[in-house]
Amino acid sequence: MKILKNHLFKNWASNVRFTVSNFYQPEHEADIIEIVRKHEKVRMVGSGHSWSDVCCINDALINLDKYNKILHIDKSAKTVTVQAGIKLWQLNEQLDDAGLALVNLGSIDRQSLAGAISTGTHGTGINFSILAAQIVSFDLIKADGEKISISKNKDENLFDACVVNLGALGIVSEITLQATEAFNLHDRTETIDFDEVIENIDAYIDNNDHFKMWWLPPTKKVVVYRYKRTHEPCNDSPIRQFVRDKLLSVYVYRSLVFIGKILPALSKAINELLIWDLRKPLNRIEKSYKVFIVPEPPLHRETEWAFDRKNAKEILKAYKQLLTENDFRLNFIQEIRFTKADNFWLSASYQRSSIWLGLYAYNHEKWNDILPQFEVFAQKHGGRPHWGKEFSLDKNYLRQQHPKIDDFAQVKNELDPNRKFENHFIEKIFG
Repeated sequence: MKILKNHLFKNWASNVRFTVSNFYQPEHEADIIEIVRKHEKVRMVGSGHSWSDVCCINDALINLDKYNKILHIDKSAKTVTVQAGIKLWQLNEQLDDAGLALVNLGSIDRQSLAGAISTGTHGTGINFSILAAQIVSFDLIKADGEKISISKNKDENLFDACVVNLGALGIVSEITLQATEAFNLHDRTETIDFDEVIENIDAYIDNNDHFKMWWLPPTKKVVVYRYKRTHEPCNDSPIRQFVRDKLLSVYVYRSLVFIGKILPALSKAINELLIWDLRKPLNRIEKSYKVFIVPEPPLHRETEWAFDRKNAKEILKAYKQLLTENDFRLNFIQEIRFTKADNFWLSASYQRSSIWLGLYAYNHEKWNDILPQFEVFAQKHGGRPHWGKEFSLDKNYLRQQHPKIDDFAQVKNELDPNRKFENHFIEKIFG
């Protein structure tokens, strides 16, 4: 087991940095149990792909990068049991080799499975809930080192309480997921007038298996992604993948974003250029995980909030007005997605289908001015923040939006009476 003393940890976006006295990378469950029993304060971290300070701790930090194996695949039941530190990209590739796939995915596959689940990470598709909905059961190492197993079928209420857990209940160890037969996605992507999409938003949401939008404000068009599930053979071109997904989407885009940071006055022109470049429709069929996942973006700052889907048209109009009329000069793609309601106590989609609106910006000095303005908008429209993104820890507001938050706090106190897994982030939310 690898141990680093006085380790400087920084997250993916480099906006969260702290020094932890003991940084562990265990390879076995017994090591995890030993660490938990040894320390008074412990937190878990996966890839550090959260923008919030959810994992900050001074005493002991457990990183599960080396605890990342697939333990069992049941092809007949289409289930897979894995160690919690496995990265989504590792899981996708190994499932594909077995003829299986995850039911839904987000846009990035660099996260660890446990981290993505614990923070309520999601993909898009109004008939698909957040990633945690694919979990059948998981094991949790409690504060005293005892391992408990929590099953969706056998412990439904406890499962709903614990699956989105912010690392506040213990260390997630092994996870069993319900996969599905490998499938392809028919991807139709094109640019459409934003106003036209807003006026017909319900049709776009309901008539596609997976639907999302990218917007480069203040341009008048949005990039519309419509995915339908299919078993038709793949027809995507390797040349197109290299040119569009590697050369243009990574190197050229990162260069343009950097130019926009140095010369903010050019941001609008750069965004217009990018939308113009995407004017030609894309019509392809490719493996599901290759369509869901997009090229990794440049380092940036990010917040994201979930709103009630039934108000999508009204909220999109207000969102467009906010980002168009204010001089934010955002030289970054803004993503808009949709998820089905669920019953997970701390999920942002708890008992309501959601439209997710993001605010993304290159890391520059205006972020601290832009974020509070977006939060005023988000709270006005009853938004719930993504736990892994940046937001103000307004405990009273969070209580209004999460009706089960006090019930979760009671479960937390029962599983962790001495607050071993609590840090400043958890304390601010639950008191």
